[in-house]
Amino acid sequence: TEAQIPPREYIFVLDVSGSMSGFPLNVAKTLMRDLLTTLRPTDMFNIILFSGDSSQLAPRSQGVTPETISQAQRFVDQQRGAGGTELLPALERALNLPTSADFARSVVVVTDGYVSVERPAFELIKKKRNVASIYAFGIGSSVNRYLIEGMAHAGGGEPFVVISESEAPAAVER
Repeated sequence: TEAQIPPREYIFVLDVSGSMSGFPLNVAKTLMRDLLTTLRPTDMFNIILFSGDSSQLAPRSQGVTPETISQAQRFVDQQRGAGGTELLPALERALNLPTSADFARSVVVVTDGYVSVERPAFELIKKKRNVASIYAFGIGSSVNRYLIEGMAHAGGGEPFVVISESEAPAAVER
């Protein structure tokens, strides 16, 4: 039942690099909007945006309220897509955030995967497997499926590929 589901902490790691500019970022924004609206009042969340650098919504994960969801949506919606794709530092940042034993942590990575850090990313995720489950959403028509599927497999989560905005709601539901 709903009451039996433990509280969860979601760390969304969103690619806002140049390769995500335009269609992929628009799909990612739709996906993020859908993901944020499915959070339960007992959950917590944070967002890390990455390109050549990374930025974080809040210093610590925050509770789910209409205000925090609105703030998060504005944080994501203002992104335009520019810069390089520094996935590894953003992933390290997400996996090293302070956590609480009261919450099961899931890291949700949203990227087109135009990087060549597969092996180091898989090793980092395997090393931190006791910290979080990894769910990877590949966005766009030329997704690096090896990276998306490998991150999810290494982190005990699930991979998803979203090619169009119309597929985002079904992916979120799954």
